[in-house]
Amino acid sequence: MNRLPQSAKPDSAHPAAAKPAMSGTVKGLVAMALSMALFVTNDTFLKLSIREIPLGEALGLRSFLAGIVLFMLIVRAGDLPALRYAFHPRVVMRSTLDTLTTFVYVAALSVMAIASSTTIYMATPLITTALAVPMLGEKVGWRSWCAIVVGFCGAVIVTRPDPSTFEAIAILPLLAALFGAIRDVSTRGIGREIPGTVVGFSGTLVLCATAAVFMAWESWTLPSVTVMAYIVASGVAFAGGTLCLVFAFRNAPVASVSPLRYLLVFGALVSGYFVFGDLPDAWTTVGMALVVGAGLYAVHREHVKSRAARRAAAPAAVPAAVPGLGAAAPGCRPAAACAPARD
Repeated sequence: MNRLPQSAKPDSAHPAAAKPAMSGTVKGLVAMALSMALFVTNDTFLKLSIREIPLGEALGLRSFLAGIVLFMLIVRAGDLPALRYAFHPRVVMRSTLDTLTTFVYVAALSVMAIASSTTIYMATPLITTALAVPMLGEKVGWRSWCAIVVGFCGAVIVTRPDPSTFEAIAILPLLAALFGAIRDVSTRGIGREIPGTVVGFSGTLVLCATAAVFMAWESWTLPSVTVMAYIVASGVAFAGGTLCLVFAFRNAPVASVSPLRYLLVFGALVSGYFVFGDLPDAWTTVGMALVVGAGLYAVHREHVKSRAARRAAAPAAVPAAVPGLGAAAPGCRPAAACAPARD
């Protein structure tokens, strides 16, 4: 990993000249929003390609191309020695959960109405937030809970599921939501020494291996040039979305980034209108407003909390030496200043 040269470091003698850096949480929120946009792009091109080739073949080719992109990024960053971590137990566990999430949800889409399956799968942020409390020890305030619930209500309004579809088969998208939530929480347990590109590359390997199994049931065909263009675009978007998703969950609290997952609904509506000609009605518009509003409010809450933390840390920006202990380490702050603001 490249280090900042000594000459490029801010001059401690002139702290006013240094601009405050964006907090890790805010960066995580931005990465999460970008991840959702890239995943919508991936889904759009993948849906276009599935019209001509089987699902397993589309997922296999997409994952293979995404793996090539991630491998090139690993080589470019000089992280080849870290490639061995692709088989680290925690990384493999996340990759397995990601594969289960993908294929179980796709299986649900094949037998259920997309509105019903999407609504059930949108329980992922709720399950993620709930799991973050016992598994990560995160504290979730009532405002964050309200943002998640409002976003979920918006998703329900957008999809308006038919109650008759909620039969035993509805367990599939619920399982996908559970697998996705555990995957997101487990991402926080992956050490910082493992680059995000390696984590994503491991996921593509497991996805490719699983897609290859589908060859026993599907008749794979040679894709056309147009379909291959769709697959390439999908693979690049999927690789970028995976990197952003890993970055988001490794740098920001799970409860903070989870509400932004509802942006998938908004992105799908935009894609449906401009690509597939689906015009949202009045109820859909109301749901979109709730989804986007909940996501923007989550970003606002994190901005307020980050600003409060910076203000609390300002008096201790340059800690004095403690007698008997020597000078304090650079960037060290009192425990009270490091504590996150209450939600």
